[in-house]
Amino acid sequence: MSSRDAAPSLELRGREFRWGSRTFIMGILNATPDSFSGDGLAGDLDAAVALARRMEADGADWLDIGGESSRPSAQELEPAEEARRVVPVIEAVRAATQLPISVDTCHAAVARAGIRAGADAINDIWGLRGDADMARAAREAGAVVIAMHNQRGRGFRDVVGDIRAGFLATLAICAREGIPRERIILDPGFGFGWTPGQNLEMLRRLAELRIPGLPLLVGTSRKSTIGHVLGGAPVDQRLEGTAATVALSIANGADIVRVHDVAEMVSVARMSDAIVGRGPMVPPAVSALVALGSNLGDRLGNLRAAVRMLAERGTEVTAKSSVWESSPVPEDQPSYLNAVIRVETRLGPAELLARLKEIERALGRRPGRRWGPRPADLDILFYGREAVNLPELQVPHPRILERGFVLAPLAEVLTGELPLLGMTATEALAAVGVAGLSRCSNL
Repeated sequence: MSSRDAAPSLELRGREFRWGSRTFIMGILNATPDSFSGDGLAGDLDAAVALARRMEADGADWLDIGGESSRPSAQELEPAEEARRVVPVIEAVRAATQLPISVDTCHAAVARAGIRAGADAINDIWGLRGDADMARAAREAGAVVIAMHNQRGRGFRDVVGDIRAGFLATLAICAREGIPRERIILDPGFGFGWTPGQNLEMLRRLAELRIPGLPLLVGTSRKSTIGHVLGGAPVDQRLEGTAATVALSIANGADIVRVHDVAEMVSVARMSDAIVGRGPMVPPAVSALVALGSNLGDRLGNLRAAVRMLAERGTEVTAKSSVWESSPVPEDQPSYLNAVIRVETRLGPAELLARLKEIERALGRRPGRRWGPRPADLDILFYGREAVNLPELQVPHPRILERGFVLAPLAEVLTGELPLLGMTATEALAAVGVAGLSRCSNL
């Protein structure tokens, strides 16, 4: 993998949310008369269904339905009134679409009613830290939990530190209640108790908020910080500002963006995903095996530098063999140090070879006799299970089964059958022998 490819996934309504594969879009439906963004549906079920269908057609992956405005000056509703607003909308939308639905509420009674009406998740702006019964409601329903850190009424120390502390408090509640981590989504709470400058800092430092294995949701859509930055722009003139915050949130690690303008933000997300290296336009990662050799200069230092340079250039190294010393061929040169690494790459075979040759040059390799000494020699042994036959590259490497100094380290990183060759590296090594080989250090 790439590290993100190994992230857990969530299955909901027959859909797989594989975190890190692309950015997912959550569409906002406000079953309120007083939404800050002016899009409240105020009990109009036909309008709610039409909006849900339009969002689905525009590319939404998820719908978030709320019955109480969360803007700072909004009047707090009694749970019964909130449920009266939101339950019929959830029922109507559930009948019209198979998209996952979250009920946006901080009251356990409303959450239970929303789940009974057809919601799959609870989106709690207090991160299970408000209503003491919310965690139990989520656990009993088996619901997904979207837990936001809400800074309102809390003392300020540091944007990232405060949010991380809030996340950890929520996760402790989830652990006590037995809510599985794979059913938790975290939201840093853009716009909830922060100044405009602090909201912007949150987006700049979003990557620092990631907790391994847990997806991040970011909701900036049409919020007042955007209006503030844009010189007082009213809600209906914040589309471009929202697009900027969505793009940068994705660049900094957001897995889900919660938006009003689904069609426009789907386009923003697709473009942003392509730039950061995920989504349908990005080829899947391929596992390749690369041989490393050096017999000039600081031989071990050269091998380690090659590994470091690959990582610095965006090629993830996922396994490393020991370093083996071997007698040189021809014999009129120093002995070699050899190793094999496994990498995950989205480069094609020719592009990967070009990157290896670039690293060889950076380590001082210059044109010389074919089998002469060199500070760095990097070769592609295998590229997935693909056979490659190019003028400058053949994969599998045509002489791999003859070379004990390659097979010995290869056997450490690939214990199964060698792709396309019908035997293991250990079996091939037994056939050629280990004369002149010795394991000498870690890579």
